[in-house]
Amino acid sequence: MSPLLSTALLLFSLLAACYENACGQVQSNAYLTKGAYAEKIYLQLDADVYTNDQTIWFKAVVLESAGHYPSQLSGVLHVELVAPNEEIIASKRIKLSQGSGHGAFELKKTYPAGKYLLRAYTEWNHNFGRDFVFSRYVELFPATIETKMAPIIDTKMLEHMPNTYRLQAKLFPRLIDPTHRKQLHIYLIVDGKKDSIRLKESNQGYYLLDEQLPPNAATAIIQMHTDNGIRYTRSLTTPTAPIDLQFFPEGGEWLENIPTKLGFKAVAPTGKGIAVSGTIFNNIGDTISRFQSNHLGIGSVYLMANEGSTYHAVVDSSNENSAIHAARYPLPQPSKKGKRLAIWQDEEHIKVNIQSTETIQDSLFVQVSCRGNLYYLIKTGTKSNQILASIPKNSLPEGIILFTLLGRDMRPIAERIYFHERPENRLAIRASTTNDSYEKRSKTDLQIQILGRDSLPSEAKLSVMVVSSDHIGKKASTRQNILTHFLLQSDLRGEVEEPYHYFQGDSATRAAALDALMLTQGWRKYKYNEPVPDSFLIQPEFTPYIAGDVSGLLSKKKQAGIQLSLIGFGASNVFQVQSSDSLGSFYFQLPDQYSDTLNVLLQTSNKAGKNRDYTIQLEKRHQVDAGYNALHSLEPVDSITSLLGLRRQERSKREAAYRIAAGGILLDEVVVERKQLNEQEQKVLDTYGAADVVISGKAIQEKEQKWSYGLYSVLLFNFPRDISIDRTEGPGGYLVAKVPGRDPTLVVVDGIPVPGHSYDIIPNFPPSEVKRFEVIRFAKNFANLYMQTYPEASPMNIPIVGHVVAIYTHAGQGVYNVRRSPGIMQAAVPVYSPVVEFYAPRYASMSAEDAAKPDWRTLLHWLPDVLTDKEGKTFVDYYNGDNLGETTVIIEAFNEAGDVGYYEYRYNVANKDDGSSIRSSPAAVLADEQTADE
Repeated sequence: MSPLLSTALLLFSLLAACYENACGQVQSNAYLTKGAYAEKIYLQLDADVYTNDQTIWFKAVVLESAGHYPSQLSGVLHVELVAPNEEIIASKRIKLSQGSGHGAFELKKTYPAGKYLLRAYTEWNHNFGRDFVFSRYVELFPATIETKMAPIIDTKMLEHMPNTYRLQAKLFPRLIDPTHRKQLHIYLIVDGKKDSIRLKESNQGYYLLDEQLPPNAATAIIQMHTDNGIRYTRSLTTPTAPIDLQFFPEGGEWLENIPTKLGFKAVAPTGKGIAVSGTIFNNIGDTISRFQSNHLGIGSVYLMANEGSTYHAVVDSSNENSAIHAARYPLPQPSKKGKRLAIWQDEEHIKVNIQSTETIQDSLFVQVSCRGNLYYLIKTGTKSNQILASIPKNSLPEGIILFTLLGRDMRPIAERIYFHERPENRLAIRASTTNDSYEKRSKTDLQIQILGRDSLPSEAKLSVMVVSSDHIGKKASTRQNILTHFLLQSDLRGEVEEPYHYFQGDSATRAAALDALMLTQGWRKYKYNEPVPDSFLIQPEFTPYIAGDVSGLLSKKKQAGIQLSLIGFGASNVFQVQSSDSLGSFYFQLPDQYSDTLNVLLQTSNKAGKNRDYTIQLEKRHQVDAGYNALHSLEPVDSITSLLGLRRQERSKREAAYRIAAGGILLDEVVVERKQLNEQEQKVLDTYGAADVVISGKAIQEKEQKWSYGLYSVLLFNFPRDISIDRTEGPGGYLVAKVPGRDPTLVVVDGIPVPGHSYDIIPNFPPSEVKRFEVIRFAKNFANLYMQTYPEASPMNIPIVGHVVAIYTHAGQGVYNVRRSPGIMQAAVPVYSPVVEFYAPRYASMSAEDAAKPDWRTLLHWLPDVLTDKEGKTFVDYYNGDNLGETTVIIEAFNEAGDVGYYEYRYNVANKDDGSSIRSSPAAVLADEQTADE
């Protein structure tokens, strides 16, 4: 052994989760970073590709970040569906119990095709920015194959000079917003830089975009915004857009004269990895090394930098993207001085290697943590320029381990993340069936057992999904699952492509692929790098609630001791009473209600018990920006996804036939979007026509400020695109609502025309009393309404064309009855979303008439919330449909100890007489076995 090499003084303090700081004090269960206190969220979906007449079924699992124990913090999970135009088109509030819940999104045929973002978060996770917001994209196809004109067409990239393009496109905003009339506002985002542009309509009825792009631009995103705030996005790449190839030295720094592992990653303009190979040269043109990535563009290479040399990579010309051939990609500049931290493993230990360009004189520390939880602090003391240390592999959990090299002052010098595999700590899932083969509509009895650590039976929560294999396609072999999410994806910022790829193959292949991923994803994208704050601003949401502050009408001073009575009108009525606290605040926890929103009344009274008016300001919920990554729409639909989409469309026809046969009603020609109308709303619709603009009372109340002075003042400052608010001329002028243009605008309140002499009452409506505000452009029967509004008007002067504003109030009795009783406030409070039941036929108890109907379901069974007994066992049964071919059973599980597991099981369904039924067989990842995806 070299005299420069010595073994570290392993002052390990072999205390899991113990920390010895610079003062020698010991803290137990030390959380080092803010992220350790977060909640990790995972949604299991029944597919990645849908048609817009189907249902997205999901199971939610919420675990503590540090230990992966089922979270006891949050009782409400917010799940949202974001369209390609970045609008939240549907949202759900899911009840969480012992770390899990479930729900569904019923898609609508009005949803356009494209990539949709499904995201989930808890109130508590607002403390951590976007780091622990779950995000997943799904592909949506139309239910039927049809050709429609896109809102942005004839896009062209005209090259005037090498690598310099002019972008041209024709935009048709009225395809998404028929009422659009004005100039068109668009954003043009080129390589992340945003520019605002206004376009005028051409004589041909379209808006022409014609913009010069900067030299060497790679991507351009067109975001179109109509008069009514409807958006549409189109993303493009330039024809010669280069790839991005970067090299990352292990430990963060490449030192001269020290052999170093460098990870590398090649990324296409779409943001997806792309396979590359090539050669690394030094500054005088000598060939140093070859490199080759995997199919995801990731790999690693060992290099030693010579003193004073620089290095660059050239990609092979055999790669498919001809635009990248001549590009040179510089490697990091080697450093003359510094320290390097390297990690590798043998059969029993993880090795830590510290190398320095100079003799190490002072003590160094290596801090070893996982998910923000400290496991080791290694103190080293030696006078050499290399130090080695070993850590028993079984003393660390499975997942991403962060090694931080600290100086004597405990400041970081180098960091390295490393994936530690411990398959023996995962839940082992066993499944078996009673029969060897299956026919159409035959009953399947499935026995499941969960084994935990040491192969002992484990009580666990699990989900069971049974689906036709072509419903999920071969992407199932690499798609996200509970294992990949909690052990890998949830700890890293950014997207991990094909995450299940890193859990397949033999142990050496997996280790190499995972290590290359760790080197390229880098510790800078590790979520556990912020210090623990003194406190957290946002508290957990245990149940749905309503909260706010009480203040005086004029003084705005917070009022303590004010009695508040809450009355809720749901499936079961709610009545609670409390008094505002010393800060004038109140907080009502609401019992379980499954109706999306709960209408409530708040009655305030003074300390003497008399009803009195006070100002009630409801707590504003924390908002999460859409977070939609427009680069996802750059990606061409790959052949697998396209095939799945076609199969979905074919199956959609079959399933539609099944639903009709089963007694369902389908409306293909007419899609009903409007909810059930009350008498007033129906009257307005029949008399004046459908609304062009609808603003909910909730939206108006959310925009109300302390200085607001009635309904029209809120509309004036917050909804200028929807309605114009002007002031009448002359003494005693008041605010009036008008649709822009020369035609007059009249008002009906609760379906009752407002006399002209009473229009001055409307601006002062309390926003809390307004249920909805609608604008009906070019209303029917306008002349009749004008005569009712101004009966003294001359028949010769009555306009035939005009607009109507329809206001609906909680009182529901017209303009003169809007004033509320003292101390009364009305509101709609978000509560749990209604539970959607999954239907599965039971052929054993079905009538002959019903059994004769076709059954083309692709999702055969969905059980999102199954519990095993003390033996770790549970039993599930269901019936196959009429689809022939391979069927896949997917089981995902977690237990109270923080262990997770994933399992696939496959069998064939065939006609009784064709002899092609085969024995069912498991397909799972256990230790070094690779998942089969025949």
